[in-house]
Amino acid sequence: MKKKILSIALAAVLSTGLFSAPVQEYISTSAVASAATTVAAPTASKKSGTYAASGAFSVKLTTSTSGATIYYSTGSSYKQYTKALKISKNTTIKCYAVKDGVKSKVVTLTYKLVPKVTISAAAGTYSDPVTVKLSSTASGVKFYYTLDGSKPTTSSTLYTTKGITISESAKLRFVAVKSGWTKKYFTREYVIESAKTQLPGESILDDYTQKYAYNTLTSTQKKVYAALFKAAANHDEKADISALKATGSDVEKAYWAFDYENPQFFWLSNGYSYTYSGSTVTSVTIKYSRSKSEAEKLTPEFEAAAQKIIDKALAQDNLFDRVVTIHDAIIDMTDYKASGPSYISEADGPLLHGVALCEGYSKAFMYLCQAVGIECICVAGYAGEGHMWNMLKLDGEWYNMDVTWDDPVGGSKGYQYFCLPTSKIKSDHSFNNPFTVPSANATKYTYSEAMGISEYTSVTSAYNGLIKEAAANYKKGIMETTVYIDGDFMTSFAAKVNSNSFFYDLTAEGCKFSSWSTKYTSKSLTLTIK
Repeated sequence: MKKKILSIALAAVLSTGLFSAPVQEYISTSAVASAATTVAAPTASKKSGTYAASGAFSVKLTTSTSGATIYYSTGSSYKQYTKALKISKNTTIKCYAVKDGVKSKVVTLTYKLVPKVTISAAAGTYSDPVTVKLSSTASGVKFYYTLDGSKPTTSSTLYTTKGITISESAKLRFVAVKSGWTKKYFTREYVIESAKTQLPGESILDDYTQKYAYNTLTSTQKKVYAALFKAAANHDEKADISALKATGSDVEKAYWAFDYENPQFFWLSNGYSYTYSGSTVTSVTIKYSRSKSEAEKLTPEFEAAAQKIIDKALAQDNLFDRVVTIHDAIIDMTDYKASGPSYISEADGPLLHGVALCEGYSKAFMYLCQAVGIECICVAGYAGEGHMWNMLKLDGEWYNMDVTWDDPVGGSKGYQYFCLPTSKIKSDHSFNNPFTVPSANATKYTYSEAMGISEYTSVTSAYNGLIKEAAANYKKGIMETTVYIDGDFMTSFAAKVNSNSFFYDLTAEGCKFSSWSTKYTSKSLTLTIK
């Protein structure tokens, strides 16, 4: 089962210590005779209270007794007041005035600071999804939020500068946190009238005009693609294109565009040939891995197996959860198999037989995405060996998805390759696709971004983060913690976690355990304590 990994941030709380006044000097009888009988207590330029602030502010202390000296303390000792006091965090001031050995009463002043916050979108009703951005003029402020109406904590989703996209009606609650300041809670309700109708849901499997690769072709190549689509659907041996005046290059580009985005034809074999007449191609011979009768027998079983997952995905009311449902279903039902019958390279490998190569994983994922209206293609390249993965389009932006690598042999289900931008997947994948792939720069639907999971960028930050997250999980009775990294330092990080110092560091956080083990990939490490 997937485990939502939550980032833990601790707000520092100002602790006010004991106060002690300086020892007063002995005053002789003659001095007392001329001393003031009373001394007015100090007053402050700002009353005690909670202030919404962008930063520090000043507090001046005065006394109405002429010539009196003011002493103040913000901790355990008193100092003589000489200039305005700078308040940069929650602070308690104790002060008194003294003249001629006579001391005023002690005055206590308490100041609490909360961040000034700007919310980009007002609460209300919207016809389209709205992105809410939060900001504060105070430095170092973090926001944690929920969308289900529950009170947010520092274990809730951490806000990022991408904003919070609200695609369905929700009660947004968030807390502004700054070290040494008081937390400030906010609530805003948003009603999205068209949210339900904007989610994709209608299948595009048989509507190739909505598919990416088809729309990269010339008009002649599109006609070849259409002829191939019709022939494959009928299980025809040849597609007649004699009237199209297509070249061999046209056929090649059309065929691979067709093959890489039509997983419903799981009876295709990986190849084709064509016949020339002069300089143009007259017909294309399509190769099949299964006979027409075999395909017709398997199709109802294939569609029934797929429909169970499709129904479950469509029951999710947001796009991210629909994709997670499809991703998890394929991983749960499939074992990787490096060799075997032709179906290990087709969509029916996972859906009917429970085994697949990367091609089978990718085509099954593509079939289910297209079945719920999500544009998706297969991508070929190299990742230690010849490899295939997917690209899919969510909210108008493209992402890379490698379901195969999220299902490592002998490991547990992961999300390291879930909706990655090209810049990240290129760290261990290279593209060698027969047609130009779309640009993929968005990060909104990466698993770590969508789930509010921290990605650590150094050995030190990852180590400290694991200690904090594991300790927080331990207090909740959770013995397994996964952290994600963004960088090429997993070997060093894993070595540090598996050293003796890790035991003492985690024990110091209140965790009682006798042993621990780790499993890791290049992108994540999972710690289990016992």
